[in-house]
Amino acid sequence: MAERKSMIHVRGGFSEAHGMGSCNTQMQTDELDDRTRNILFNCISESLKEQFKNASAFGDKYLYDKENDLCKDIITFVLSKRIDSSKHYSVARIIAITEDILTNAFFNEVFDFIEFLAMHRYDKYEIEKRKGFYETINSIFEMEYVGYRFVDGRITPITDKNEIDSIEEACNNEFEGTRAHIKKAVGFIADREHKDYKNCIKESISAVESICSIVVGNEKATLGQALKRLEDNGLVIHSALKNAFSNLYGYTSDEGGVRHANGMFESDVTFEEAKFMLVSCSAFVNYLTANYGKVGGKHA
Repeated sequence: MAERKSMIHVRGGFSEAHGMGSCNTQMQTDELDDRTRNILFNCISESLKEQFKNASAFGDKYLYDKENDLCKDIITFVLSKRIDSSKHYSVARIIAITEDILTNAFFNEVFDFIEFLAMHRYDKYEIEKRKGFYETINSIFEMEYVGYRFVDGRITPITDKNEIDSIEEACNNEFEGTRAHIKKAVGFIADREHKDYKNCIKESISAVESICSIVVGNEKATLGQALKRLEDNGLVIHSALKNAFSNLYGYTSDEGGVRHANGMFESDVTFEEAKFMLVSCSAFVNYLTANYGKVGGKHA
């Protein structure tokens, strides 16, 4: 009788349901298994084929030029190699590069490439398509136990959908200053090579300070003043919620606190603290912004 071998890897199938599955169920945080890499390649390559299926020098010239420009950008800014200016680079070359990276590159470089591709394959009028790409990648990450998700265009070590939704809502805040601080915080926590959790926390709380200054109409306003302004205008804030906000704000303001960087080193701040503050401050920002409008505040 021929020797049997494992050939099938179906997530959620019969084998997995009966404890005989061979699909990974451990969170992937510092590597990507072959199954995940293959699924990502298949998804990305098919979407590239669909995007540029009508590219032709005698047909859709816009797509024809766009596939050439995208491939040249990948060769130049991702692979750091020379291009041949005399030739046209087609989507087939992009897919070949994608396969090589997804198969052989370190996991962090795979993420670098996916981020770059998401940012450069769509133009400013294709926001919904870019958003769809983010959602597709996030779905694969969730299915394959990858400990990262796209948040505001960056692959970050945050996986809870409610947390992601809260951060992305704050990243789209109507007030530019507040929005900018949250985006910077996301950038600090998403940087896989130069982690800067302290500045992630500083930017997160700066976003809260920014919205407080708008609510009170004073650039030096505190969270307490902002909450009082809301209450003075008829908003009822539960005492436990108000105390929770104030205590968390106080954590960053005390002597040696992160917000002022007094006596605090990067090694003192953990990822868990940075993530907690980013999520919490995003929720603060969303809460204050929404209720500012309810009490008659002028929106941007």
